[in-house]
Amino acid sequence: MIRPFFKLALILSVIAPSLAHAMFVANYASWKKGPPEVQQAYLVGVIDDWAGTSTPGEPPWMKAQRTGVIKCIRERGISATMLVDLVNTHYKNYTADWRVPPAIVVKDVLMATCLADVNIEREKAGFSPWERKPAQISRDN
Repeated sequence: MIRPFFKLALILSVIAPSLAHAMFVANYASWKKGPPEVQQAYLVGVIDDWAGTSTPGEPPWMKAQRTGVIKCIRERGISATMLVDLVNTHYKNYTADWRVPPAIVVKDVLMATCLADVNIEREKAGFSPWERKPAQISRDN
């Protein structure tokens, strides 16, 4: 799976125990207060949980999504530093999303980045492709 992410998250969780409380990063204001190492560990934990874990009774399309995202991360060599850069760039470009937690931002930008891989896996599983969503997450300006 996403072993390098897991290792980094494990090491940093020992150094920064507050990472166990994922909701502590509620928006851009709280996000930008964290040092890069904490931001990396936070996002690695979010992605590891989102893409690395299946749950009983989940909709069948979630496996295709998870497989596509994991494939994309591996093939493109997406690192924890790159995840932080993706989140920071999103916040810079879409100030209306400053109230959106980085956990949601990283999932959204990673889905946009990995959409082709997700759609390949969706097709293999018999699902229609998803279209790319608008980049801003907030509906209001």
